Amino acid sequence: MTHFCVMAANYLTAVAGERAAVLEWNESGAMERMELVCTGKVRPEKPFQVLGTDYYKAAGARELASCLDRYRYVLVDFGVIGDRNRDEFLRCERRVLIGSFCEWQPGAFWEYVRQGKRADRSWECAAAFGSGETRREVSRGLRVPVLEIPLSADAFTVTPGTLEFFQAFFLRQ
Repeated sequence: MTHFCVMAANYLTAVAGERAAVLEWNESGAMERMELVCTGKVRPEKPFQVLGTDYYKAAGARELASCLDRYRYVLVDFGVIGDRNRDEFLRCERRVLIGSFCEWQPGAFWEYVRQGKRADRSWECAAAFGSGETRREVSRGLRVPVLEIPLSADAFTVTPGTLEFFQAFFLRQ
């Protein structure tokens, strides 16, 4: 999910010219590591900026509230959806469940999609990695479309594939 959020925010700021923020609403620590790699230091202040996008590490309700008036797009990386963050996820205007169809992961993705289908039919599902055949099988079996996220080794680079994907993705709003 972090990779997808960075890709989407980079598209929004670099291509669409929008103001975007990414909130790390999980305990992975990925944003702090990203800050160190991209800026050369870790500061206690929030946010840090990379290529025009503001990133809020270890974010929560306070950061979300302050971002809603400042940015057109606020992308929230919840990490793994569970009891601790499900309610916040369900409050989002647009909910995208990201999964993987690697051979060892489709069962977990399938379960999340089924939970999402029961909880709220407006969830969007997308898959990174794995086979297109598995994506089509899950899509047919659950009767929900599963978007195929293009492979991007560098989340900060807009490739022709990511450009096409995000143009279509943000038109669906």
